[in-house]
Amino acid sequence: MRFKAMAVFALTGILLFGCSEPLQVAVTPTRDVDHFQVIEQTQIEMYCPTGICKFELAASQEATITVKMHYTDARRFEKIEGVSVTGKQGATVTLVDENTFSLTLAGKDEPAKVQVVDYYRH
Repeated sequence: MRFKAMAVFALTGILLFGCSEPLQVAVTPTRDVDHFQVIEQTQIEMYCPTGICKFELAASQEATITVKMHYTDARRFEKIEGVSVTGKQGATVTLVDENTFSLTLAGKDEPAKVQVVDYYRH
């Protein structure tokens, strides 16, 4: 496995009220995640070779995170069958396209447990 047990990324975020607290997002792979990459402030690319994986996301403040799912660098998920989220954040999940979803995190470092399944998994 090419990931660390938990990675925290300091991302810059600005609240609507003019306060400029840095956004911190924690990504914790829990099952069948090969690795992940943070592409932009709130965009994560997750690599799950089996087509089913679990991970946790948390943020220091409310933020909408976009997650793009891949099997490998050369193959992305073909069609997300489902995204299951434990907690209040589950109601905020939106499918963006066949291999991407977005989720609004509550902030206060409250983790959202996420499971993603590809319809065409192995």
